Amino acid sequence: MPVTTRSDLFIPEVLADAVAGAWPDRIALLGTDAVVESSTLPGGAKYGDKVRIPYFNVLGELEIVGEGVPLTPVKLTMTTEVAEVQRAGRLFSATTWSQLAAMYADPYAKATEQLIEAAKRAFDRSLVEAAASTTGGGVQTVDASSGTINYDAIVDALAAFGENEDSVAAVVMHPKVLNDLRKAKSNDGMPLFLDPRDGGRPRVLGLPIIVSRRAPVISGTPNTYVTLFVRRGALALWYNGTPSIETDKDIAADELYAAVNVYFVAHRYSRLPGDTDPVVVRLVTR
Repeated sequence: MPVTTRSDLFIPEVLADAVAGAWPDRIALLGTDAVVESSTLPGGAKYGDKVRIPYFNVLGELEIVGEGVPLTPVKLTMTTEVAEVQRAGRLFSATTWSQLAAMYADPYAKATEQLIEAAKRAFDRSLVEAAASTTGGGVQTVDASSGTINYDAIVDALAAFGENEDSVAAVVMHPKVLNDLRKAKSNDGMPLFLDPRDGGRPRVLGLPIIVSRRAPVISGTPNTYVTLFVRRGALALWYNGTPSIETDKDIAADELYAAVNVYFVAHRYSRLPGDTDPVVVRLVTR
């Protein structure tokens, strides 16, 4: 059976251009403000490399001075944290490509759609893992594992942010916890959960909810579930804007293979500029 070759159908440069042209913004954690994104990761960065993730410190509060009194000069400084580059990719053969071509008028467009969706899922998974990690700074755990999620547990989780509870951008919870939340009520008997309207997100105490089975489950008797309260800008996603398309040939099988690689960094900051409050709070419930 003849094998589709590069000259017959698959042109790596065309796929690379198609993917780069369709590469979207705001694809991590479903586009919430919890994530700061940049598509400028250096092209030479590879898996395992250590890179510095920067952020600017704040200038501080304004000075109150009298007439004719000079202001004190201050410098805008920048802090960096170290994170490790990850790799996500997909390997496929030219026979797979020929199947795509048979099913769709434009296999490049269809492959681009699938690759972007796969990248989105890989980014989201790594960002949730970074937010949930108990290693490193910036995270605090509120243990309410004696019961299911309730009004007091959510209040305690928000209180852990100190004066920055109004900076929470997203709440990531397991579907089981969402089901419990639908039944929960405030102390005056009002439901905590608000169903989404007009295609919006479900909310609790005004905060947008992201429902994901990636929210951590701690095995035990019974299992406990970790709900993540994430502040604006708590996470950084840094990725290369043009995924690489590489090809190779299996001479034994006389078959062409292509690999798509994306290199990225998913990082939780240990603190945000200007304060020492946690950037993520882990609420543990049954």
